[in-house]
Amino acid sequence: MPEEQNKHPLEEYSENEQIAYLSILSAICYVDKKFEDKEKRQLDVLLEQLKISDVGKAKIYSSVFNLQHEDKLANLEAIQNLGNTELKYTLISDLCLFSLVDSKFTDEEYQYILGIGEVLGITQEQVDAIKSIQENLYKIKDIPPNSEKYKRLIKDSTAKLAGVGVPVAAIAASGSVFGLSAAGMSAGL
Repeated sequence: MPEEQNKHPLEEYSENEQIAYLSILSAICYVDKKFEDKEKRQLDVLLEQLKISDVGKAKIYSSVFNLQHEDKLANLEAIQNLGNTELKYTLISDLCLFSLVDSKFTDEEYQYILGIGEVLGITQEQVDAIKSIQENLYKIKDIPPNSEKYKRLIKDSTAKLAGVGVPVAAIAASGSVFGLSAAGMSAGL
């Protein structure tokens, strides 16, 4: 039986809601004024996974280069209205992942994420904890998950998230390219 891919929590929402989320997410790809192949590939994987229509894809791609302030606020409002509080943490987590695709986290990207966190009621401390876990996971992506170093890092990271009130499952649910599952993170606890 093929291994089931982690379902992104976004799959439960309507396409309009998915587009709002993905527009905010895709815009980070161009915060540093470069939209690189790696970023495009990662975005495509997520669009494919969520089965976004061509019209939806067009809207999302246009927001990569042209996310107006009003659109950004409207999209964030749509996300807040979803009522799934964990989804906002998943968004921050996905934003951090996309920032790391090119293996460096720029200050522009960080400021963009902080701004979104602020609108969604996520503290800088929480954003930093999520950013830190994604950076750590990025560093250990080539280490076998059963190694002590890997387990220790997951344990420390999950403790840090819990310490600032970020639901661990919301982070594990993000479109992690490192195949980190909620089960794996919980096992780390």
